[in-house]
Amino acid sequence: MERLCRYGARGALALERLSRAEDGRIAYRMKRPLPDGTTHLLFTGLTLLRRLASLVPPPRANLTRFHGVFAPGAKVRPFLLPQAGAEPGLEEESPAFAATVEERRKEPTPRLDQAGLLRRTFALDVFACSRCGGRLKGVGGP
Repeated sequence: MERLCRYGARGALALERLSRAEDGRIAYRMKRPLPDGTTHLLFTGLTLLRRLASLVPPPRANLTRFHGVFAPGAKVRPFLLPQAGAEPGLEEESPAFAATVEERRKEPTPRLDQAGLLRRTFALDVFACSRCGGRLKGVGGP
């Protein structure tokens, strides 16, 4: 398990294999020679950055994907993973039964509208009339 975790957490590039060539380019030593005998790859700074940029995942992309029984939509997943909030006394001596106990869903918190956010953040009441001090009604004015 430790080897698997180390493999998953490793960097995309081994820094020990990077060096600067005599002509100023960056040399990357290969772990094993290619079939044509190439042992080093030579890059300029810009080409190395282009190659590294392609390894960066897009924003908000899941970096860990699960397949099979551990996938989010797997039908047998509730039987394999323990659920939070399951009481140990209710399980009829079966871990599969304990995993099927569903936890209560939390009520969603109400979101503030733009005027409420401005009031809370900057202590600015956008519905107060600057001329008379009264309350504005929607978009049309006082």
